[in-house]
Parts: sequence; C-alpha cells; structure tokens
Amino acid sequence: MLKLRKILLFKRIYIIIFFLSLCYLGICLNINYTSKYDGSEEVIIGTITSLEYKGNKMTLVIKAKEKLIANYFFDTKEHLIETKNNLSLGDTIKLKGTLKKPFANQNFYAFSYRTFLLHKKIFYLMTIDTFEIIKKNNNIINDLRTFVRNKVKDDKVDSYINVFFLGIDTNFSLKLQENLQKLGISHLFALSGTQITFLIFIIEKILSILKLDNLKKYFFTTLLIFIYYLLIENCAAIDRAIIFYLVFSFNKTFNLQIKPFFLILLSLSILIFINPFYIYDIGFQYSTTITITLILYMNNKEVKGKIIELLKVSWVSFLVSLPISLYHFSYINILSIIYNLFYVPFINILIFPFSIICFFLPGLNFILEFFINIFEGTVNFLANIKFGIIVFKRLPFIFYLLYYLIIISYFYFSKKKKIFLILLCSYLIIHNNINRLFPPDRLYMLDVGQGDSFLFISNNKSLLVDTGGVLSYYEEEWKRYEKEDKAKYIVNFLYQLGIKDLDYLLLTHGDYDHAKEALNLLERIDIKTVFFNSNNLNNLEQEIYKKSKNKYKLQEGDLFSLGNFNFQVISPLQKDENAGSTVFLTTINNNNLLFMGDAPKKSEDYILTNYNLPNILLLKVGHHGSKTSSSEEFIATIRPTYALISAGVDNKFNHPHQEVVDRLKKYNVIIYDVREKGMVMFDFKTNRIITKL
Repeated sequence: MLKLRKILLFKRIYIIIFFLSLCYLGICLNINYTSKYDGSEEVIIGTITSLEYKGNKMTLVIKAKEKLIANYFFDTKEHLIETKNNLSLGDTIKLKGTLKKPFANQNFYAFSYRTFLLHKKIFYLMTIDTFEIIKKNNNIINDLRTFVRNKVKDDKVDSYINVFFLGIDTNFSLKLQENLQKLGISHLFALSGTQITFLIFIIEKILSILKLDNLKKYFFTTLLIFIYYLLIENCAAIDRAIIFYLVFSFNKTFNLQIKPFFLILLSLSILIFINPFYIYDIGFQYSTTITITLILYMNNKEVKGKIIELLKVSWVSFLVSLPISLYHFSYINILSIIYNLFYVPFINILIFPFSIICFFLPGLNFILEFFINIFEGTVNFLANIKFGIIVFKRLPFIFYLLYYLIIISYFYFSKKKKIFLILLCSYLIIHNNINRLFPPDRLYMLDVGQGDSFLFISNNKSLLVDTGGVLSYYEEEWKRYEKEDKAKYIVNFLYQLGIKDLDYLLLTHGDYDHAKEALNLLERIDIKTVFFNSNNLNNLEQEIYKKSKNKYKLQEGDLFSLGNFNFQVISPLQKDENAGSTVFLTTINNNNLLFMGDAPKKSEDYILTNYNLPNILLLKVGHHGSKTSSSEEFIATIRPTYALISAGVDNKFNHPHQEVVDRLKKYNVIIYDVREKGMVMFDFKTNRIITKL
C-alpha cells in the first residue's frame, strides 16, 4: 500500500496520463470512421439496446454489425399495444425496411443530426416496414431495465420520474425545454452531476447510520451506484459525475492527499479513454467546466453563509459556462444567476427526491405534481420576460477561447479581479455590437424543407420573406406526438447572426409552405411589422393578421426600403392564391433581384407586359421550380445570372421540374438549389454567393 501511495503521489504520472489521453483524443478525432453497411441492405438482425414510443412512432436503437436507429409507425392501436406488451430490451429482432443517411441540417450554424450520430458511430437510420422477434431477452439486467421503464407511464408526473430517476428526457414538452434554455437553467433539467452527487450523499448518510467505516462505505456506495448506472440511460454528464466521484472518493477514503488539480487530470483522462467524443456533448461541456471550476475555486474559499455561498456558486457557474452558451446558442440570460438561486434548491431538494420517492410510492404522485405545477408555471411565466436576454453574433471559435483566457485570468489573478471583470464586460459589449460596427448587406436562402424563407439584412435592419411550414393533417389522439417546428431553427439562426427581433416579415401569400411558421415566430420573437399580399386573407393569414402588432397589405406599386435595399411591388391583384403572390423587385448597389413567390406564367406575362425589367442579377425562381412558372419568354427576357430554388429534399411535388432546370441552364444561369446546396448567402459587399461558413 505504501508503494502504491508513493506512486500515486508522483505528480508527473498524472501529467503523462493526461498527455497520453490528449494524444488518443487527437488520433480518434482524426480517424475517418466508416459504416460496415453500404446502405442497400433491406434486412437487419440485431439486439434492441434502447426502446421508445411516441404516439404511433416506435424508435429502436439496434446493435447489429454496428449501432443504428430504426423507426416504425403503427397503423393500428391494437398493434401498438401488442408490441408494447411483447417487445423488450435485449430482444433479438429481424427488421425489414430501408436504410438512409441521417438528416444533415444544411443551415449555417445549425445542429446537425448526422454529425451528432456520427459522434456515436451511428451512420444509418432505418425506416421499418415489418419486424419480428427472433429471440427473447435472457439478460437479467435488460429485464430489470424493461421492468423499470414499463412501471413509468406517459403522464406529466412520470415524465419527471423518467428524467430524474432514469435519465430519459425524451418525454418532456419541447416548449418547456425551450423555456428552460431561455432562462439559462436547462442544465438542472436532466439527470446529471448534481443529482448523482445528491444520490451519493443520501447513500453515504444511510451507510453512516449503519456505522460502516470509510472503506466499506466507499465499496457499497460504488456498488449501488454501479447497479443504478446499469438501469438508467447513461450519458456523458452522468459518466463524468460518476468518474469524478470514484476518483475523488478513492483519494479521500485512503487519505492519499492527492491535490485536486491532479485528480481532475486523472478524471478527464479516464473520460477521454472511455469515449473521446464526449467533448462534443454540450451537457458534458457544461458539467465538466462548472465542476472543475467549483472544485478549484470554491474549495479553499471561506464560507460566509449559505446564501452568499449559493450566490458565489451561481456566479462562478454562470461565468465559466458563458463562452459555451455564447458559442452554441448565441445568447445569454443575465437573470439566470438569480433564477439559479431559486431553481437549484427547488429541483435538488424537492423535485428530484420526490421523483425517486414516487417511483417506489406512486400514491404520493399528487405531491410531486404540486411541485411540478409550481415549477412549470413559474418557468413559462418567466420565459415570456425578454428583459435579461442578450443576443451575440456567432464568431469564429478563436474568439471564445479568448473569453476563457479572460475568465481564467479573472480567477487566477485574485488581486486584479476588477481589471479582468472590466475587460470581460468590454469584450461582451464589443461582441454584442459587432453588427453595428461592421453592418453587412446580405441575403440568405434558408433551408426550411418544402417551402420558402429568405432573409435580408442591411444596416442592422432585417426582413424575412416567408417562413416555410408544413400542412397539418388530422391524426387520431393515439398517433400524435410533439414535433419540433421550423420557427425554432429560424429564431436560432437569427440569434447566430446577432438579430434578436425582426423589423419586417413579408408573407408573399397564405400557402402553408410560405406562411405556416409565422404563428410560431410571433410567439418567439418580436416582429415589428408584418406585410401581407393584396388578396383576401385565407384562414391562416387571418390568424397571423390578428396576432401581428403592425400589419400592412402590399399593393402593386408600393415602395419600401431596408437599409441599402430598395423594394418595389410589381405583382397584380389576383384572386388565385399563387397568382396573388407578392412579387417584388429589389435593387442594391446597382444590382437587381427579382422574387417571384409562387407566381405562375400568367403573372410573368403581366410583369413582362407592364414593366421594363432590367437585367436581373438574382432570381428567386417562382413556385419552387414548378413547370407552371419560369416560362421560356420570361427567362430569356430577364436573363438572370443566379437562380435560387427553394424546394425540399424528396418533396412529394418533385420540385424543381427538370424542364425548368434545363431552361435555366440553357441561358447559362447559375443554379443554387436548397436540396443540393442547403442554405446559401449572397454578400453584396463582395458580390459573391457563399455556401459554407
């Protein structure tokens, strides 16, 4: 034991191990991992490692040659109930269906599901046509995991039990998750380090009552945590919490007196060797950064009272997580420091313990529901308060490292805290005003699937033309499940550009694929003025009209400007929805842009007859490239240099039509199709189109 202690007290060993882990990390991140499938396989046999139901959708994680995610949609409620009763974790199952690559969000800065899954070494999704059980599970751990999950139902109370006892957060309301992020307290709404630490504290207290010595306490606590770990949905943040506990408790139990800094290096090294891709996990980034800072900074601080201590913890946590929040979300809520003072104890003292208690004693669910109602009510109320939310433009990664350089200096040079705090505030002010210092003139074509959405920005003014959207179809209650809307991605992108509110929203017409997301946008951000076309408003437009603060119906001949952009409406009044699309001509720096909405050939004929159009630099192709638009005469007359086509991948209308594509190519038009290029940006200061940032 003395020899082991002597080795463990040798400081260089931790530095060497950490250096080796960084080398391993670098190697793993640069390996080009490839799938063992070629994508043509129609039959897959594998073992179920994860099983989830939402409405009529079943999602499986299958371990076969490699991990893959498979989705099945039930046609009947009876089949769904039968499957829930028969299918369990650990079953070997035969799937028939089609493989496809995960969706890669093609908007700038957006979350990419494909990249997310690649970090988990999942290369394919499978759409299941049929499935059958080949072999039932015979693993007791899987039986326990299935039993525990089946015990928890789908109501609101049990969704909290799922999160805080099992680590499953997929049953939560998407709106609530979004509101938690707005308040800057989303890190509390998951089974993570704080809850694991609390659970360890309870176990150790019970073992202390049983008067076990430190060695036995460490052994039994580790054993119980290991058993618990086998039952829950593990994630990077939970693995981080457990590894840190094992390392730090081992040091304490055997009184090794290894300094915290070296224990941190050892813990990080172990985590990197377990899974180097943890570094991409946002929860891991938050929990690890905050934990390390609190260990190094708070341990040696004199405690002057619980409230002061809580304030310090909240301030330190906010400060060190600031660059992570800015990099991933482009906004912060400065009130989160105050919110944490209430929500940290509320979650950890009330909701988390009662979630565990109610799993074993469901008769007490009414108590947990009472606390949940208080929690959700206050969160939803506070999320509507926009004061405190500050939006920052997305910058290159190096600028966020500079944030950490200032923050580390703030903690390290204790006698010069004020200087570094002033420096940090100055840096934040410059970052927040970067658009005012360097105002861009740009046009973005957003990828919203089958629909249109274009963003103009100039002199710190913004105009969004259409929002995209999907027609909602009636579904029976048992088939329904919550889906994310496109408006969330539009708002996230606006934030990444440093735009908190929209000056104008122009809806060319009332089709769902042009205007549906306007309702969701109005709930999320402030839109100063909404433009409608000159037609009679349909039901969707009427609903948007009622919720808009300032609204205006554009008429032919109307002129308006946005910074350096000048707009002229040139569309005639038409009763038909598509023919009544607002068509406008835009000029900037002697460049001409023509946006056709869904205007058909008869609108094109009218425009050619009544307007002497100049040469067009950029054409927004009418009706997503449908053959009902973009006639030969029209294209031959305006001779655009660039054409933007907004059509969804695998859309049911088969837009754009090949006839239109061939016609554009005939006149040497450079085509940018959302399906192939994703989002594109036209920078009018350099007069070039950018497809990648």
